[in-house]
Amino acid sequence: MTALDILTIGPFPRDESHVEGGIQASLLGLGRHLVVHPDIARLRVVATPKKVGGGIERGAVAGIETIWLDAPWKFQVSSVARVPMVIGMLRQSPGAVVHLHGSGLFELAVTVACRVLGLPLVWTLHGIVEKELRDALAKGGGLKARLRFLLHAGCERAQLKLARLLIVDTSYVARAVEGRAAVRPSPIPQGIDFAEFAAAREAARPAPTLVSVGVVHPRKGHDRTIAAFAIVAAKMPEARLEIIGSLASAGHLDELNALVARFGLEDRVAIRTDAPRAAILEALARAQAFVLHSQEESQGIALCEAMAAGLPVVATRVGGIPDVIGETDAGVLVDFDDVAGFAAAIVDVLGDDERRTRMSRAAIARGRDFDWSNIVRGVIERYRLARDGRINRREPLYPDVRAPRGGDPSQTE
Repeated sequence: MTALDILTIGPFPRDESHVEGGIQASLLGLGRHLVVHPDIARLRVVATPKKVGGGIERGAVAGIETIWLDAPWKFQVSSVARVPMVIGMLRQSPGAVVHLHGSGLFELAVTVACRVLGLPLVWTLHGIVEKELRDALAKGGGLKARLRFLLHAGCERAQLKLARLLIVDTSYVARAVEGRAAVRPSPIPQGIDFAEFAAAREAARPAPTLVSVGVVHPRKGHDRTIAAFAIVAAKMPEARLEIIGSLASAGHLDELNALVARFGLEDRVAIRTDAPRAAILEALARAQAFVLHSQEESQGIALCEAMAAGLPVVATRVGGIPDVIGETDAGVLVDFDDVAGFAAAIVDVLGDDERRTRMSRAAIARGRDFDWSNIVRGVIERYRLARDGRINRREPLYPDVRAPRGGDPSQTE
């Protein structure tokens, strides 16, 4: 069986110790497994631009050849000017399979180029950008927000029509895009390195501490988590809350800090932005439960990591979160915006040692399902299908699938 040459394109960290967000964590974890896999002859990463200017940089992360692109001109959308360079790399690598992550103008241009040139392409859609931006727009926003919605929603829709091998991270996303995609999506979750959380699983956790890991952005619902914690704090004087996430909105961070002050919780709530990976692992080891009051999640890799660390989960019943928790006792799900119900669930978990122990065991078992060793086979199978010119069938989706085992390669032709 011929080994594969893979060119991954998507968000990628510059430093293993400082990972920004779930998509970077996913690509880094997948890359670590691919670069040592016997079926992979070569792996390179083209990191999509996160900054304007600065030039193109080359290096390696975790032994993976990496090129970090920039947006050469004033606006982020100018990153599309880097597409010819990517095409040049592909032309110099006959037989290479492109694994594209995410949506946007740059990603759409890569998709079009691969279709025109007949290059094998696997596309992973991370989240439903159109829904996320529509929800944000409903809360208000001027012309700039509306134009951003039209651009990104249009790019996502176009990619859905052009993609011939489409990976989504949960059955929820598969159902959501089924009417717009040209092919049948393959639900393959974003994975985690289960072994990375061994120390956290063994931690004593003596104090009733909660942790929430998620980018500092209104979509993550940290404001509602703080409001719920104010109720918890009144009933449990020893309780503490840590919120950790990369900074996506400085204005929202100011709002969160003001909310903490309004509730008088400055000595009981800590908000940390852009923390190194080690700090996140330490926070997971300190906590007795993981909380996330998100408005929308396609999967929520932080949930998988929390379960791998042995933390019971209290989260919202939205998006792909029910798929992640599955039919297990690993978590309690509450409707979005039900702050009182969210607080009550937290009190129930923190206040019952026996229940929390049962939930912790269930969380560890469920977290193990998301280890890359259980998932990478399905990804590699899609690479082979792309290289061989096969596509996902366009047919009704199968019933909701709870087990994240990398999809069923037999569902292709």
